[in-house]
Amino acid sequence: MNPGFTKSGKYKDVLKTIKKTGKCPFCKENFKYHKKPTLFKKKNWFITKSSWPYKNTQYHFLIISEKHKEDFTQLNTSDFSEVSKLIKWATEKYKIKGGALALRFGSAIYTGSTVNHLHFHLIVPEINKNTKKTNTVHFAVG
Repeated sequence: MNPGFTKSGKYKDVLKTIKKTGKCPFCKENFKYHKKPTLFKKKNWFITKSSWPYKNTQYHFLIISEKHKEDFTQLNTSDFSEVSKLIKWATEKYKIKGGALALRFGSAIYTGSTVNHLHFHLIVPEINKNTKKTNTVHFAVG
């Protein structure tokens, strides 16, 4: 876990608290710090809204493995199948017309991530009501 990459002071404070426990914030026994409920589950994966969504998002979902995995090589075809079903569920339920799917993996120094536990981001930008254009969402790597 790396609180140094957080965009929000409140989120950074939460991560510092969690870091003191020595546990992963996305593992089941420590997921109590996340403020949003699980929306849907498929076998070993679940989807939730981000407690600290990126700026300019209409929706920012996290798709998280119930098993602690940190490296891309730990994923298998079943993982991708489950994630795909969760994305399909969200796009239908929330009538998502477009967005981005991102996965950071490996060392935080390369990824810019705050949590090493593998998770996908499903990001849908908001549309500016005045200009009818998409507001930019910044998703950093490194």
